[in-house]
Amino acid sequence: MILNESTKYTLAKTFTELAIQNDLIVKCSDASDTAKEVTTFFNTIMDTIDKETGNNH
Repeated sequence: MILNESTKYTLAKTFTELAIQNDLIVKCSDASDTAKEVTTFFNTIMDTIDKETGNNH
């Protein structure tokens, strides 16, 4: 399934917010490092959410 950029952004934002709320993203002692963790999480979703996995289940 191919998603447009707006949809991907909305999904990535929502998933990232939920991950933060549920302590699924590493909290570092330095806020800058925590921001990098959040950014990595968000960008991973943006980059992969509409990619084929080869698994059609």
